[in-house]
Parts: sequence; structure tokens; C-alpha cells
Amino acid sequence: MESVSERRMRYGKQSLMFLATSFGYISVGMSLTWPNAFASDVRVNNSTFFGTEIACSDWQMDMVGSMIFLGSLPGFLFAGWLVRALGRRWSMVVASLPGLLGALLICLALSIEMVLVGRFLEGAMFGMMGVAARTYIVEIADTEIRGSASVVVNLMMQVGSVSVLALGIPLRWYQVSFVSIGLLACYCLLLVPSLPESPTYLVVTGKEEEAKAVLRRLRGPGVDISKLLQNLKKQNEALQNTVGWGFLLQRDILRRELILFGLFLIANFTGVQVIKANTARMLASSDLALDGKLSAILVTFVLFVGNFFMLLILDRVGRRRCLVLSLCLLLVAYAALGTFTFYSQQDTVLPVEIELSVFADANSTVEYFYENPPAETSWSWVPLACLMLAALGQSMGSGPIPWILSPEYFPTAIRSQAMCICTLMGSIQAFASLQLFSPMQNLLTEAGLYWTYSCTAGVGIVYTLLFLEETSGASVG
Repeated sequence: MESVSERRMRYGKQSLMFLATSFGYISVGMSLTWPNAFASDVRVNNSTFFGTEIACSDWQMDMVGSMIFLGSLPGFLFAGWLVRALGRRWSMVVASLPGLLGALLICLALSIEMVLVGRFLEGAMFGMMGVAARTYIVEIADTEIRGSASVVVNLMMQVGSVSVLALGIPLRWYQVSFVSIGLLACYCLLLVPSLPESPTYLVVTGKEEEAKAVLRRLRGPGVDISKLLQNLKKQNEALQNTVGWGFLLQRDILRRELILFGLFLIANFTGVQVIKANTARMLASSDLALDGKLSAILVTFVLFVGNFFMLLILDRVGRRRCLVLSLCLLLVAYAALGTFTFYSQQDTVLPVEIELSVFADANSTVEYFYENPPAETSWSWVPLACLMLAALGQSMGSGPIPWILSPEYFPTAIRSQAMCICTLMGSIQAFASLQLFSPMQNLLTEAGLYWTYSCTAGVGIVYTLLFLEETSGASVG
């Protein structure tokens, strides 16, 4: 029987493995929020590494944010095959390569087109690493800590998000990408090669002796390894020899895929990715006293805090309850932000010049304000507070949980392929939500956009209660 101290020691070793696996996600997080640093920087100084100037329209700025999700589409599709054929560990190494090339292109960019190509390649890394790293963590973690282990990926991603915004204050946008190159090089050359292969993958591919050695290391002496191997085989035997992608249309698999499609749709159209990529732009229209970069750092730091809090409670509270709480916070935050924006736009006061015929000075003009003079007190802190509440809400559920459930919903034999399809659809939706940010704002008005996000969160609460299956504490094979 395993003692408490031995179990803690084993969990500690697993935690180090989770951190090593997720280290590459620091670079992914940097990529996701890098558009904030880019947008803030080019407004002041649009010079490149070589001293030339770079021009960027609103449509191209939308593309800078959304291109990473467009690039993730081939990344997800390739990863579905790669993770099954090459294994989880070496797939993470391969996933780093397009990210390295993309960051290098951005560093040396002479035009916005080079930036967009670099973002596309970073997106390919995002897709490939998303499937490989999350699948690996689900398969090596004990059931009791699997949820918290999965959140480590999001936590490291938020570390990267905060880092890129903090680095964006002293550094130029292209210099920040050099840091990303260094992180990815350490990840693929030093950290990943030191990790063992996933034991469930070894079982499915017939390498039982290797699987036993890894399982003894991960599960400890108190677990019957032979029985564990037997259960893993039983959970995967129906899909063990699947060829092609036809299994995705099996009734139970298809139902779970559709549930995840809906969950990603709700997450993306409650502004999950919009907050990360466009915080600086969302606050630019308000009379915020704080600098745009500092405001973006505050919002991103709240994302980190929310992920950390979720790491502590997810396995105790469960996925469904966390998601409902998350969506409630988003509903309130966006409703308040939309209402504030609506009334602040209605109350905008335009100065009117009135000529006064005065005997002493017949040509003098005085500037008057219709009805209300400008007040000394300002409510410009409200948009930032609302976005921080929305960031807290999405980081506690709607952001991470669709990604956590994607590998948990499917057995090992088909996990990488099924997950890649679900996350592929999620990335298409994320691309659409980012690319439609400016058009929706123009069509619905800024207040209408936030109210739309709020309504989507309301629909998401009902959807979660009706359809979402709880996986906390359950074996996922």
C-alpha cells in the first residue's frame, strides 16, 4: 500500500512532467496575445528590425489576431495522424518546428505579409502542440489529478500571455519574437526528449513491457499493473484496429463530437479569443487613464489568476459546475460592459460654438456644451473592470474546459484523431470570431457586440446543463 508521503512524492514527479510538457505553451500564449503588443507598438513606431516602415489596416490587424487560428487548421489535421503514428512525445518536438520558423519570420518581417505568414506558421504549431501535449498529459496523469493537470497547459499559456505584454513595454514587437524562439529551442531540444512515452499509447501499439515500466513509475507500487493494462485494452479493443476516419461517424463518437462542437462555438462567441488578442483595441475607444499595454497586462494577469484558481478546484467541483460559473460571470460582465458603452455613447456631448455679439468684443466666440458640462469625475475605469471580470470568467471554464474535454471524451485508440477534429472546428470558430470582430462591431455597434456575447453566455448555461457529461474522476482509457 502506498503511503501518503509516497503518493505526494509521485504526484510531485508527475507535476514536473506536466510543467515540462506544457513549457512550449508559454510560446503559444505569447503568440495569442502578441497582437496586443504589435497593435500598441505600431501606433507609436511602425519601424521594423531593418529600419523600414510597416503599414497595417484595420482588416489586416484583424488578420494578425485571427491568422494563428487559420494556421492551426492544417496543424490539427496533421497532428491527428502524427500523434498516432509517431507517438505523443516526438510529436511535441515536431510541433515546435513551424513555431520556430514563424517566430523567425516575424522577427525579420519587412512587410505585414511576412508577419501574417509567420502568424500562420505559429498557428500550425498551436494546432499540433494542442493535440500532442494535451493528449499526453491526459494519458500520464492519475485520474484524481487529471483535471488539474490539464489546466497546467492553460496556466503556462497565461504565463506566456503576461510575459509577452510585459516584454512589449521595453521591447519592440519583433524583439519579443526572439524570446519565443529561445523558449521553443529549450523545449524541443532539452525538455521533451527527457520525458517518457505515454503508457496508454504504448499499450495500444503493442509495447506492453515498455508500458509496464512507465506505469510503475507513474502509478506507484499500490496499483495492479496487470489489471490496469487489461482495463486499458478492454476500453480500446473495439477501436484498436480502426483504419481511416470512418469511426468518427459512429453514433456515440459523433454525439460527443457534436457536444464539443457546440461547446467550442459558445466559448468562441463569448469572446474567449477576442479578449486575448484585442484587449488593447477594445479599450482604445474609452478614455482610459491607464496605458493600453498596462491595461492588457492587467486583463491577462486576471486570466492567469482564473486559471490558477481553476487548477485548485476543477477536480473537486467538476467540469460542469466550473463551466456554469464561468458563463454566469461572462453574462454579467458583458451585459454591464454593453450597457455602459451604450449609455456612454448616448451621453457623448459635442461642443457647439456660438458667436456672441458683445459691444466690447463683437467677434469673440465662446465654446458651450449642450445641457451638461464635462464632469471632473470619470467612469472610464468601468470597461477595464468589466473586461477583467470577463477574463476571470472565461479563464475559470469557458476557455480551458472545451480543450480539457476534447481528449477526455475519447479512448486512446482514437483520441488524437477525434480530438483533432473537435479542436479543428474550435479553431475555425475562433478564426471566425476574431475576423468578425470589426464587422460585428460596425454592424451591431460596440454595445450590441457585447450584448451578443452576453446572450451567448446565457445560452451556454442552458446548453451545459442539458448536454455536458461530467468526466471528473472517471477513467478515460
